[in-house]
Amino acid sequence: MAADVGTIAPDFTLDATDGSKVTLSSFRGKKNVVLFFFPKAFTGTCERQVSGHGADLEKFQKLNAEVFGVSTDQSPSQAAFAKHCGSVKFLLLSDHRHQLVNAYGVARGEGSLSNERAAFVVDRAGVIRYRHVEPKPGEWAGTSGELEALTKLGG
Repeated sequence: MAADVGTIAPDFTLDATDGSKVTLSSFRGKKNVVLFFFPKAFTGTCERQVSGHGADLEKFQKLNAEVFGVSTDQSPSQAAFAKHCGSVKFLLLSDHRHQLVNAYGVARGEGSLSNERAAFVVDRAGVIRYRHVEPKPGEWAGTSGELEALTKLGG
């Protein structure tokens, strides 16, 4: 079952590229959270997605949002990928056990990619306020939908 707009976001604790663990519920009452899922490190569209979020990081921060990129790659690979993308200033989270891609309904059952390219905005109460799954894995619509959803929340 997919995590849908208006429902409580599935909680998680995942390893981050800086060696820490990130728990979604730790942001409740404090910050909005943007979770974007990318299928595989070191691929072109994923690089644009990670770099694009990095380019707009200040806009996200002004809207009181913490940004996290999620893939099923292991943390060391993600850390190298973050450097490759140009000093990413937000954490990438490793869902190497596929728990989050399943909980958010973006896992792929077949093919070479383990998950869809997707984005979610979770408000300070832990409710999903925006959900977008790209129709094709090689496409990325940019950050405008996420930023618009955060603007509607009032930061």
